[in-house]
Amino acid sequence: MNTHHTIKLCDRCYWDTISETVALHHEIVPLTSNMKKLLKLLIANYNKPISSVDIFLHVWDSYEQEYTPRNVRNLISNLRKRLPCLNIVNYYGGSYMLKKNRESHPVFADHLIEILDQSKNGITISDPSQPDNPVIYINHAFANAFGYSPDEIIGKNCRFLQGDDRDQPALEELRKAMKEQTDVTVILRNYHKSGELIYNEVTISPVFDKKTHKLKYYIGVQKDVTSVQKLIQQIKGMI
Repeated sequence: MNTHHTIKLCDRCYWDTISETVALHHEIVPLTSNMKKLLKLLIANYNKPISSVDIFLHVWDSYEQEYTPRNVRNLISNLRKRLPCLNIVNYYGGSYMLKKNRESHPVFADHLIEILDQSKNGITISDPSQPDNPVIYINHAFANAFGYSPDEIIGKNCRFLQGDDRDQPALEELRKAMKEQTDVTVILRNYHKSGELIYNEVTISPVFDKKTHKLKYYIGVQKDVTSVQKLIQQIKGMI
């Protein structure tokens, strides 16, 4: 391929913008017309989430096929099978993003996303290899609990949920456990986007690479215990 009109997708994998073909290890990878449309859209929006609906409208003729999230998921899945080196990241709400540096970002399987999104508790996944350990995934329950959209949360450290209420002993316990890369469960005072106080039982667990045993991610589970904490405070006030 002529390097003047090629884009490196991953190690030894290049997209030719003229012929609209992909070469992996110097071999052309056969792609369907829809796969090419999808790949071009992802490349044009590097590091930007694209909604499932926008992908559908770009790839399919709406008069020929009715939109369903499954159609888009299947196309994403098929493209991943053809080009397993691509780092196509799933995000809350059915959005997808093509990320560079595959080593730094997870590629979550569609079935895993569906399982996490069905959880009644808020779930986050953060990346400690990046500065300030930013959130890279949230499920539906987490977004609903705090009133933020994914774009308002992804890329931030979860500490923003405490607002100015940083004088919490549990935060020091949390920082200590994360520094030691151990599991921890604490009660935190977090705040809804509206400013409403929410008490959360937060469990943070480190995830290690099976081969290198190095820390890869932190999984956070947040359970709303506001009613219980308020009841405890009422009882204490009566004693």
